Amino acid sequence: MSILERLTQKVDELLNKLDEQNSEIERLRLENSTIISELQEKDRQINSLYEELASRDRSYENLINRIDEAKR
Repeated sequence: MSILERLTQKVDELLNKLDEQNSEIERLRLENSTIISELQEKDRQINSLYEELASRDRSYENLINRIDEAKR
């Protein structure tokens, strides 16, 4: 095999490896995007639950205040 053929083969191998690495990078990017979206959704759910809890807390506080006022 001539030097040119060996160099061509080596370049082809390197290009194939580069393609594989690019594919892996793209797969990881997509996985990252999915994870970020899932985390954002969970964050929205947590915020919603926190708001609901705060609302209930205010309702209970109002109820306790009305009961205290009714006792007077």
